[in-house]
Amino acid sequence: MKKIIATILLFNILFFNTALADDIIKTTYKYPSYDSLYLNGDKYEDINRRIFYLNLKLNKLFVKRVHILWASLFPTFIIDSLNSVYSNIEYPKRLVSSLLQRDFEAVKHESKRFFINTTLGVAGLMDIASKYFDLELYNEDMEQALAKCKVKCGNYLVLPFVSSITTRDMFGRVLDFLLTPTTYIASPVAAAVKLGLLINRTLQIQPIIKMVESNFADSYDIAKKFYGVDKYIKLSNYDRKNVLASIKDDYDEIDLVQNKKEKILQVKGSIKGENLVVSMPNDELSADIILNDFNPQNPILDSMRTALFDMVDNEKSIWAENSVWNRDFSKKIKTASVEIVPNLEKYKFRYILQKDKKSPLVIIFPSIGEGINNSHGNVMAKMFYKKGYSVVIIGSHFQWEFLKSLDKNYKVGFIKDDVKYINKLLNNIISYLSNKYDRVFLERTAIGTSLGAYAVLFLANEQYEQGANNIDKFIAICPPYELLYAVSQIDEIINSWQRYPDDLRQKVAVTTAKVLRVFKEKEKLNKDFKVLPFSNYEAKLISAFIFHQKLSDLIYTTEKKINPDLDDKLIYNKVYNSNFQDYIKNYLLDKHSYDEIKSTNTLSSISNYLINKDNYKIYHSLDDYLISQSQLKELKSYCDDKLVLFNNGAHLGFLYRDEFINALRQEIDLNNKKLAQSKK
Repeated sequence: MKKIIATILLFNILFFNTALADDIIKTTYKYPSYDSLYLNGDKYEDINRRIFYLNLKLNKLFVKRVHILWASLFPTFIIDSLNSVYSNIEYPKRLVSSLLQRDFEAVKHESKRFFINTTLGVAGLMDIASKYFDLELYNEDMEQALAKCKVKCGNYLVLPFVSSITTRDMFGRVLDFLLTPTTYIASPVAAAVKLGLLINRTLQIQPIIKMVESNFADSYDIAKKFYGVDKYIKLSNYDRKNVLASIKDDYDEIDLVQNKKEKILQVKGSIKGENLVVSMPNDELSADIILNDFNPQNPILDSMRTALFDMVDNEKSIWAENSVWNRDFSKKIKTASVEIVPNLEKYKFRYILQKDKKSPLVIIFPSIGEGINNSHGNVMAKMFYKKGYSVVIIGSHFQWEFLKSLDKNYKVGFIKDDVKYINKLLNNIISYLSNKYDRVFLERTAIGTSLGAYAVLFLANEQYEQGANNIDKFIAICPPYELLYAVSQIDEIINSWQRYPDDLRQKVAVTTAKVLRVFKEKEKLNKDFKVLPFSNYEAKLISAFIFHQKLSDLIYTTEKKINPDLDDKLIYNKVYNSNFQDYIKNYLLDKHSYDEIKSTNTLSSISNYLINKDNYKIYHSLDDYLISQSQLKELKSYCDDKLVLFNNGAHLGFLYRDEFINALRQEIDLNNKKLAQSKK
């Protein structure tokens, strides 16, 4: 085996450019490039991109159809059992890899697993070792052994059907194949069994492909990021629970000092927005709803609890997502498209209609950068649908899909202009559904979260100024008050990347591994939740990636619309040097002055509507970091009891709480009662 590895190392050096080491490649970018952090760049990007998009087409034409057929033949528990069998068969690969790495703890661990699952688990059909003995899989492979033997990762490549890979990974997979016992069983029956196991195991790629294609403007770039981080996590054993738990986090003490500085700045009255992340309590504002036993951590971490909203009333089918028999609520929601601007690309939206042709309609506006497949939209859709509403889900207006449906030189971000297109979109959607299904939507409600809530309120003001009545009720959850202030707060989080650059690669990988661990154990988290298992700095890294990725998608689409032939490397040079304030400078100031953006993109500019109308409800929390206390007080002066304040939850972090869900359901019921009275 050592001779094989030596041969591979020599071949790697001679034929695959590995002059770059695995150490972090320094760049002049303001924000990190994942090519630099986790891969040796992307030397063959042009051809890699072509093959990547060819793979997506091949998947759509062939592979996906095979997976749908397979998932429709077998329910999830059979698919899981077959994967467990396959994993058990691969024990020799993990054993040899662990021995070559001299990781004798892993050798012992995996040998125990193999013995238990082979005997008590009936040849591996059940993963008894994980379920009852707390011996989860150590997913060791031969690439990890090669890395331990100092084989460099080589170039990043995309191969037909295989997709992302590096030189080292390629050789590792060859060795894995040679160490798998089924490789040496040759017969037509054995070949059919192996093909079935391969189809079964690769079934999980379909939800990932769907997520990548539907949520990101540049599928290639995000797939490369995921691959690079995932490989680093595996090579560092951060996918092991005990290794992850043993890593000491000393960043909270540094953040505590920083937070104290930020609080001092607020006390002094330096509320300019550039350095603020923590909101100060205010004696003049009191909560309308108290969240008992919330156990607040800090505003950014508390805001991340919004992910728990995805688990509300979450029923799961016994069939895999790709199965034609899967009838989860989200699978019942249909997709259609309408034009916003004539003769330009159509905009997709999702909808589900009641049988009652006069049912009320709700339109759901998601948070910044979210598309039509956002998980919060599905949860809210289910809540409204159960109350008798037909539902439409649209994407954020500050998102790449919305931008692609607009004029070539249009840039999103100036809310007064954006809302005119939003209004056209809603009118076209309602007209489409009314004509196709012979519907009369007597009562129409718009509900939005975060920037979607901001858009909902400006849409309400647009109707108020025009004297129109297309929407009857508006519900806004955590809208920013002043766009430039909110942007500066987000940029402060994004700048977390710059604070500790020396070990950023490790820190990002550890944080990502923790996120994957939480996702893996989400059912347990939902049941036993007390606090999120992240430090303050890790919360900032997670939020920074999410915010910057949404900005990346928007910049990429903006540049491609203006010049479709523009080199992707040039676009990403802009992406990695831009935050949200840079976006405003680079894309909005050519049409609007800074003072115009500041004075218009604020809820104070629609104060007449907020004061004079009562067809809206706003939900907010006292510690939302995207709105200052002075802004919250001003909003309260406009809205009075139409503004409902929670004592905790920061930005959207109270969505999963029963107190909020019950308040929202009461609001929905109130709308239905008014509709019933109007019908009489």
